[in-house]
Amino acid sequence: MMNKSILTLSLATAVLFTACQPQEKQQSAAPEPNHYESLASLPLEGGYPTAEVSRTLDEELYFQRATQTYLWALPAVNMYAMKEGLGKTFGEGYNVISVFEKRLKPQTIITTPNSDVIYALGFADLSKTGPLVLDVPPMLQGLLDDFWHRPLEGPERPDGTRFLGDIGFPGPDRGKGGKYLIVPEGYDGEVPEGYYLYTSKTNGVFIFQRGFFQSVDNLQPGVDAVEGIKIYPLEGEAIPMDFQHASDIPSDALFAHDFSYFEMLNRFIQSDRVDNIDPYMHGMLTAIGIKKGTAFNPTTRQKELLDQAAETAWRMAKNIAANFDGEPDGLWWNDRKWVAHAHTELDDFMHTLIDEEFRDRVTKHTDVNAKAHMYINHYSISTGMMSSIVGLGAKYGNAYKDSEGNYLMGENSYEITFPADMPAKLFTSLTLYDAETAAGVDAEGQVYPSLNTMNELVANEDGSVTFFIGPDNPDNKSNFIKTVPGRGWFSLFRFYGPEQAFFDRTYKPGDFVKVK
Repeated sequence: MMNKSILTLSLATAVLFTACQPQEKQQSAAPEPNHYESLASLPLEGGYPTAEVSRTLDEELYFQRATQTYLWALPAVNMYAMKEGLGKTFGEGYNVISVFEKRLKPQTIITTPNSDVIYALGFADLSKTGPLVLDVPPMLQGLLDDFWHRPLEGPERPDGTRFLGDIGFPGPDRGKGGKYLIVPEGYDGEVPEGYYLYTSKTNGVFIFQRGFFQSVDNLQPGVDAVEGIKIYPLEGEAIPMDFQHASDIPSDALFAHDFSYFEMLNRFIQSDRVDNIDPYMHGMLTAIGIKKGTAFNPTTRQKELLDQAAETAWRMAKNIAANFDGEPDGLWWNDRKWVAHAHTELDDFMHTLIDEEFRDRVTKHTDVNAKAHMYINHYSISTGMMSSIVGLGAKYGNAYKDSEGNYLMGENSYEITFPADMPAKLFTSLTLYDAETAAGVDAEGQVYPSLNTMNELVANEDGSVTFFIGPDNPDNKSNFIKTVPGRGWFSLFRFYGPEQAFFDRTYKPGDFVKVK
């Protein structure tokens, strides 16, 4: 539905992850910039273009605007692809929740899902429901985002800041449960006493819950937690909740990188309210033919350009992600390959440098590379995912390269060691993701592409844990995660309920070391 053929994807792999060679050799193969030289030297006769020159410049401008629009709209199309993909498989409506009751498996194609909690994903439309009530049970960690992937603004904290997106443990109910009221921006109605008020800038609302369990052999506590939620309109009759068990049902919730990306973007724009943020980029959207209340009818040539722009922009975003370790303040530790999503001061892990909308905390300017990295390979955002609070929320790190700086590839074998006393109040996990789709690595015979501290991990004598990764396991080593030859992969660590040892930098995981 969303992606081109496996051949196209394989070609993309060849372009993006060339055989695990050092960076200098990859750069030497870059094409000469003849295209740009030719554009810069197009003749203007007496200061005016010829018909041919005008056509060339018009097409180039359309292509460039489309490329930048693809990158800018990634948060929204990432979200809308989840809504449409899961809706097509499991049904639509504020009462429909896709519950991954056996944990999330690789047959669910979605960006960097967590296979070590119970996921529950739902979508609501405030234009259809009006103000919406969430009756949240205890023991959840969830969030509320709008359809541009911005966290909903919640109640004020004692320090004058506001809760942004979080519900449950990192939210105002602190894991004890409570009633939340979601309203559209500009709502001036009454708010019942005792409700936590959250405001959305879009009609679309993403309702994302995580349920926890203490043993991989008993997932029911996590399932019971997410299925304890009740969602209904503040006014009018409530529809019974519909919890769709999704773990064993294949679904594709991934955005495209061809012309259909822009078709999906248009469906979103037509379905929601006009956004008043970033008017220049909304002007760019209009310039390629997408505008609220107007039919999207590109010409045959424009469709070709949009298709090529989508393919190009997707590769640009993948390139940003694959080399994010070279970004300023992009690493957790300057002697490791682990990437920090939010740009973190290396001498102070308590302070992220960008906010929940990927804006510089000082200038408020968007960090365009960090945002592209986030939404090409990940989804969902809230303060609990971004800020640093000991014991609450989570901390994440990406690794795209091994200890020698080469991309991680499925035909190679690696090992990585995490020191003893992993600093997580709830759990720590290590998960592998396909480099193209960012979904879980789908290796034959492997149920989950991850291991966590609730598994029976075998520790070393000093208490550290070494994970082994590769296409096969001839020595039958413990703590093994399988990969697929010929396909690149990347990894995430997750510290749920990160503890002080992480923030004061006394704890540091190793890198992936290629076994030669």
